[in-house]
Amino acid sequence: MPRSLLRRTVMLAAVAAAVAVPTAWIARPDLVQKARALGVRRTVAKAWDRVRRGGITAVVGEALSVPTDYIPTSGSTLQYSLADTTGVPPREDSAARRSLPEFVDVPGVDVALLPPGSPPEPTERGWHRSGADAASTKYSALDQITVRNVRQLQVAWTYSLGTDVGDSTKTGPTVQTNPVVVGTHLFLTSVEGDLVAVHAATGKELWRTPLPAPVAKRGLVWEPNADFAASRLFVPTSRGVYAVRAADGTVITEFGKAGVVGTSSSLIAPVIVGDRLIIATLEPAVEAYDLRTGARVWTRSLLEKPGGQPAALGGASPWGGMSADVRRGMAYVSTGNPRPAMIGSSRPGRNDYSCSVVAIDTKTGEIRWSFQEVEHDLWDLDLPAAPVLTSITRAGRRVDVVAVLTKRGNTLLLDRDGGRPIFGYQRRRTPASTIPGEQTAAYQPVFTLPEPFSRQEFSRDQITDVSASARQTAERKLRDARFGFFEPPVIGGAIAFYGVHGGAEWPGGAVDPGKGILYVPSSQVPWVIRVQYADVKATSKSGADLPGDALYQSTCASCHGASRSGSFEWEGAGDGYVPSLVGITFLRRREQLESAASFAEQHEGAGNRPAVTATQLRQLYDYFAALDQRTDRQRAFSLSAFWQLVLDDRGHPASRPPWGQLTALDLNNGRKLWQIPFGRLDGIRADGKPVLGLQNIGGVAATAGGLLFATGTTDNMVRAFDAATGAELWAHRLPAAGSTIPTVYDVNGTQYLVVVATGGVYKGFSGRSNRVIAFTLPASAR
Repeated sequence: MPRSLLRRTVMLAAVAAAVAVPTAWIARPDLVQKARALGVRRTVAKAWDRVRRGGITAVVGEALSVPTDYIPTSGSTLQYSLADTTGVPPREDSAARRSLPEFVDVPGVDVALLPPGSPPEPTERGWHRSGADAASTKYSALDQITVRNVRQLQVAWTYSLGTDVGDSTKTGPTVQTNPVVVGTHLFLTSVEGDLVAVHAATGKELWRTPLPAPVAKRGLVWEPNADFAASRLFVPTSRGVYAVRAADGTVITEFGKAGVVGTSSSLIAPVIVGDRLIIATLEPAVEAYDLRTGARVWTRSLLEKPGGQPAALGGASPWGGMSADVRRGMAYVSTGNPRPAMIGSSRPGRNDYSCSVVAIDTKTGEIRWSFQEVEHDLWDLDLPAAPVLTSITRAGRRVDVVAVLTKRGNTLLLDRDGGRPIFGYQRRRTPASTIPGEQTAAYQPVFTLPEPFSRQEFSRDQITDVSASARQTAERKLRDARFGFFEPPVIGGAIAFYGVHGGAEWPGGAVDPGKGILYVPSSQVPWVIRVQYADVKATSKSGADLPGDALYQSTCASCHGASRSGSFEWEGAGDGYVPSLVGITFLRRREQLESAASFAEQHEGAGNRPAVTATQLRQLYDYFAALDQRTDRQRAFSLSAFWQLVLDDRGHPASRPPWGQLTALDLNNGRKLWQIPFGRLDGIRADGKPVLGLQNIGGVAATAGGLLFATGTTDNMVRAFDAATGAELWAHRLPAAGSTIPTVYDVNGTQYLVVVATGGVYKGFSGRSNRVIAFTLPASAR
């Protein structure tokens, strides 16, 4: 069995055990069975222990380097009876929530009271860290390629990562590492777990070093050194951060413990501040190590339990990114959402430091400040991208700021010293939850400045209009969904919203540090979150002793599963969904479940809708009721939650276009300078017109030549835009979508643009490749 398949097999088996639900819930149950056949119990046990400590997604993500959002999250079994409601935890009081003021104002900081901004730093001409620099600007001071000559860009070289992508027409693992360039060396990674160096001017492979996958999943850093032969790369992996000799790829075993520092998996680029290496791990924690020896100086947890009380709280993983202000000695890190995701009854309170930007003193490890965008998150609205450090001008003063892009389409613009908002905002009242024991945040923030760069809420009037059949399909899928501002998840139903993969995503935005203008690629495609009952003891034989089992197995099991657990597709495959029938008699009235009209409505659109009589519907109800009562007596009910894309009949997003945009934000005043649809797809609309604006996940780089290089759209293009106007100036079709931020660099006076084109990870992308492509101008145009 190939290494990658074995790794995936082991972890899926661990997840199957971890979430305590039937393996039919897992996207690849066949691999779980292979894992069991291989007898990998010890490995699974270790993985399960890490799942309990660090969260399902973190463990699978570090082991597989693939999207794991399709794994359902589950709380522990319910400690109460659904039949005897006297022991059910209280539900939130909706009337009391509605009695609160709808809005609460939060003023912006008085910029006159802020410390004077830093003097402008020399503009960066290198690209020594993923994201360009410690400030994650994704900006290059190179200006050989300009708005006047960019149309003459041509391919300079193409390199194959050597990865077997299998069926290249399907989505799957991709490279997300923004390449780093030092002199003639360009450093990047493969999907399989290799750190690779190629010649930056020719694409010739120089060396290749296997490390524990995922390797530098979202970045690495080069330590500046006048002697390149002695210089080091610091490379995050699933087993900590490795020190690697840049010249030949050997692990520097004298550093840390045999060349490794860190107490757990690390996914994002470290930063170097003075004599310290600052890394982020999935513990979750930020840690500092002596740059000379690798000895740990301090560690700081990013998980705050409410009032020090015991709570089943995980998450807050720093997988979005980290930046540093070297002069201030401060690191700024974006954190993930709390876990269990979408079900928060076991983790009361704000869940501090999750969904937040956190500022840490690199000398002491002290948290100086934090700003949380979403309290007690139930929607996977983590902060996905590294904070961008830049300066703006307000009231005639230069102000140092942190700009953090969010999945909600917001830009958190905060002063660098205290985390105070530059512009005032409001906190808006939210709906109460109906899930027993859930304690939602009464308010969530609403920002008007900086202006949101994507839609804030999904509503029925935004359902797709590209064709009549597309709209009909979308409306059917969203028939029973709830919409609204921070509508909380509901048992046995769905909520519809924008998020999960955008507004912004992990590549974040690029900034022109001299002008304070931020360039943001974003997506706005609809998702649903579903919460269902699961039976942790269910098997295919659970109801074999009950009347009605034969009828269920012959009529319903082919879709809903032998144990009633249902099924769904993860976003890489589509949005197919068959609901769980576990607990159905506690969710629906008997007359509804026995109604032929209701049965037909619920099965509308099903390709193989069974034909059942009124008598059979009554028999099925009795069967479901008997199973539900048994599960209730055994205290075997748990809640299982997951999210899915919502797609039309042709597999496109179920919202109105544009599905993606590119926006220029003037951070000095918070206003949009321009906003354009990002990407083009022909032959979709009923009237024959193209769809403008596509979902995307690649990234953007800005240059002193007045250009933006942007990629990652589902049309597999890399484009150059005029940074001043948003006008498209050049485009080139790639073998698959660009999967990382573009890198801009110089070799011996020649400017290059390099794009890693390994494709996208969810439905809508055309497939994958293993190609890295560099572009430059012909000699006559330089």
